[in-house]
Amino acid sequence: MTAQEFPTWFKSHFTHTSSFATGITFMLFDFIGVMLCFGAGFFTVNAVDRTFIVFRDFVHYWIYLPAFAAAFFAAHLYPGIMLQPAEEVRRFSLTSFFCFTGIALSIAVETDDRNALSVALLLAVPFATFTLPLMREAVRAFFAPFSWWGIPVVLYAQDKNKHIITDKLLNKPSFGYKPAAIITDTDTGHSEYRGIPIFPYSQEIEKRLHECKITTAIVMEQRDTSLSKSPLGSLLSDYRYIITIPYHQSLKGVSLSVRDFGGILGFSAANRLTRSLNLLLKRFLDVVLLIISSPLTVPVMVLLCILVKLSSKGPVFYGHKRIGKNGKHITTWKFRSMVVDADKRLKDLLEKNPELRREWNEHQKLEHDPRITKIGKFLRKTSLDELPQLFNILIGNMSFVGPRPIVEDEKKKYGDKFRYIFSVTPGLSGMWQISGRSSTGYEERVMLDTYYIQNWSIWLDIWIILQTCVVVVTRKGAY
Repeated sequence: MTAQEFPTWFKSHFTHTSSFATGITFMLFDFIGVMLCFGAGFFTVNAVDRTFIVFRDFVHYWIYLPAFAAAFFAAHLYPGIMLQPAEEVRRFSLTSFFCFTGIALSIAVETDDRNALSVALLLAVPFATFTLPLMREAVRAFFAPFSWWGIPVVLYAQDKNKHIITDKLLNKPSFGYKPAAIITDTDTGHSEYRGIPIFPYSQEIEKRLHECKITTAIVMEQRDTSLSKSPLGSLLSDYRYIITIPYHQSLKGVSLSVRDFGGILGFSAANRLTRSLNLLLKRFLDVVLLIISSPLTVPVMVLLCILVKLSSKGPVFYGHKRIGKNGKHITTWKFRSMVVDADKRLKDLLEKNPELRREWNEHQKLEHDPRITKIGKFLRKTSLDELPQLFNILIGNMSFVGPRPIVEDEKKKYGDKFRYIFSVTPGLSGMWQISGRSSTGYEERVMLDTYYIQNWSIWLDIWIILQTCVVVVTRKGAY
């Protein structure tokens, strides 16, 4: 494809792609989510005593939807493209809190005999914290394949690096950025990559891109050339939004803050999980979640205890020595999902089968493990075998979210990142679990754990918990 032919190709592929259509779609489903939260609050109060309020009356509160839309718009929740997940949870939580609380206070001030109604509205706040972000994920997953979803972007990169960001965007269309063209620093003779046209940088292609009115560019910095010195730097005036991806990715922080040293910019990053206040806040979230989940988890655990005991000989629980915070050893508890002599059988298996030994060395688990019992297969597939680790969370040597505790043999796989990653309390779930779990290699696992620590916030923990629920229900990546 030549530069002259690009505008025609672009119009045929991106005619209907629009951030407006994406934003409107989000808004409509946000309205549905808000009404569900109204309904949840009314239902909860109505379940306590039906004389307080009538459940079906919540539908009359649709008149407040424009106020929610205005608040969400002011919080930059639209068009909702490439919004960092934890930040999205934070914005939804805060705007929902102010909207529902404002309505509740106005009703309480207006009349004294409608306190139950105000309570129902306040109860809608925690429902909104969980419901609205989850609905957004569902909307992204469903509508991302449609041609009108998202916005077109131009990618600038060295030829050898072009696949990195292109693959990320194409493999996950829910991001909302759709590659329209790849501009490289040299002409290598490649005309396209995964259906995306490739052009060497030139004044001609710059002119054609400008004709297409593409507003966003993503620039991958080169190792030895800064953006300001690159010929690509002249394109900055042609785009409304420029996203620069640094060559060095040692700081993976969405929470980085800028420091100005007399015109020289630096980035400040911090390990937030070393601050006492943050540790207290994280522990508070763990305790609250334990209390809230106990009416569901306790009966389930009792039932699973009976099933495990009846399924095979041996104890119900299995305690395993793992490395926890600051390298200290802790005992993590699970429902026993294997035969009693599992360790001996594993040794025999690995000695006789090199392929299984290779799989074990890579993941520290086997996809088709013959040692697993019938009930154990179900427990592992649903991750219910890890439910007894709620006891670990209760005593404080684990958290709901954090890097997974590891065995001694895995320590070497973390290299020089071991001390950093295990300076925090390990978790029942984490970035690794929601990013593929068993299908994710150690290199990516270390990267995800590093990302979590560098970007920790209470909102990130809430988002990971929400995603964990989705992963457990869909049973993705577990065996």
